[in-house]
Amino acid sequence: MQKLKLFLTLLLGLGVILAASFNPVTAQSDDPPTVMDLIRAHDQLNDFELLVDASGLSVNLERDGPFTVFAPTDAALADLETQVANSNATLTEILLYHVVNGRYTGADVANRSSLPTLMGDQFAIQVNAGEIVLNDAVTITTLDDAAINGVVHIVDTVLMPPVNSLFIATQGSREATLDAVLAADGRFTTLLSLLADADLNVDLSNPAQSYTVFAPTDAAFEKLSEEQMNQLRNDSQTRKAILAYHVIGDSLGINQIATDNLIPTLEGRPLIVTTDESVNVYINGVSLESFNIVAANGVIHVLDTVLMP
Repeated sequence: MQKLKLFLTLLLGLGVILAASFNPVTAQSDDPPTVMDLIRAHDQLNDFELLVDASGLSVNLERDGPFTVFAPTDAALADLETQVANSNATLTEILLYHVVNGRYTGADVANRSSLPTLMGDQFAIQVNAGEIVLNDAVTITTLDDAAINGVVHIVDTVLMPPVNSLFIATQGSREATLDAVLAADGRFTTLLSLLADADLNVDLSNPAQSYTVFAPTDAAFEKLSEEQMNQLRNDSQTRKAILAYHVIGDSLGINQIATDNLIPTLEGRPLIVTTDESVNVYINGVSLESFNIVAANGVIHVLDTVLMP
């Protein structure tokens, strides 16, 4: 326990930020137990309790919710320091990966193929020989510890978030900015020409800015009618709206996009994200030709169709 406390001192100094965006609700002693009360009462969740308290997440788990918590035992957390060291996720992100918005009983979990977590990424669910297994490796050992604001399930292994796909992306350049990466690729001459003419508050050459560009290829623009292309080239309002609809003011890898339903664009209206059973990602129903082309100030995902707001 002392070793874990030292580890927390080093890794969770800023964790209380998590609690700052919520309004506290003080639990009364005669109230039914909250999710956090159940965690504190369980004799095999002492280290998980310590982690949740240190991160500030405990304040959230004492509120309305509902939340579903997949709580690893003390034995499961024994090698946490090594697991965190070998992951590109922070300790707070790992904790958030164990919490789901909503009340999901064991039966509810078993009927799902995946669940989205408070971290943003989802975990996969399988049922093997009557046991519920998460991400092919984590077994739920105790189900349905019910609270007034949710439910706790106990797991035998720490749930580790998937690797951020941007960290292992090999396409593009981590030194060149987005404009240079697009130019070097050779497929985006029309897009770059339109961006140069557009009155957009977007500077893809600025390393201090961060963008995600859903980039239509030259072939994508060739699919447009002559009337549509003339409007793009000659109508500044149309050009600005359509180009801004392809740019996000943040750097989002494919796995971050895949766990979202709507992504706000610089144009104002969101892109609609869907996936199929093979986890292919579609933007407004359009599949990505390629993805995770990295740059020093963002990422490019390639489209073979121009998106229309």
